[in-house]
Amino acid sequence: FAIGTMEMGGSAYKENSSDDGQEDVGINYKLNRFPYAVVWQPFPPLTWILPMAGHTGITDSRGVVHDFQGPYFVEEGRMMLGRATRYIQLDPNKVMGGNEGENVAERWDRLIGMGCDDYRKRIHCIIYPNCNHHVAHCLNKLKYNGWEHWEMFQLWWMVLFHSKYCGLRGFLISMVPFLIILTIVLAVVLAKHL
Repeated sequence: FAIGTMEMGGSAYKENSSDDGQEDVGINYKLNRFPYAVVWQPFPPLTWILPMAGHTGITDSRGVVHDFQGPYFVEEGRMMLGRATRYIQLDPNKVMGGNEGENVAERWDRLIGMGCDDYRKRIHCIIYPNCNHHVAHCLNKLKYNGWEHWEMFQLWWMVLFHSKYCGLRGFLISMVPFLIILTIVLAVVLAKHL
């Protein structure tokens, strides 16, 4: 059920491998583990209208999610609304931030930690700052793909066109409410014009 893959100028991260010789835990939907990824879940009722808008988190090298859930609070290990339903696999070799001499996993984890520490000093708001801004801030710390200007709307674009569903369950939870509302709206519009 993949919408696309995260290519962004080079080879995508290969699941279950790393350049530093350590074996990654790999993607595990049931344990909510996604090494080197942005994870997403619907945020009802907003997602029912805008299917790319939802709750996001970012994971460390072991796949543990870091999720800005409220004022001065970044949860580690679980997302606010349950398990992720979509994920965007990132390539840890595209991290341009950090210090030379660090291996890929150390650099990724340290920079994600710095981004999370910054958000532990911030108030949370549904508009700004929110979980999407936290993830964008972490991507900016990573200088992911050489870019330091990640924003919420770029994340929405990535979710819509580059994410993968976490199996059939992920697809159903993510899209069925939107598709039901879309069907009702189309039926009403067509009924008025017949």
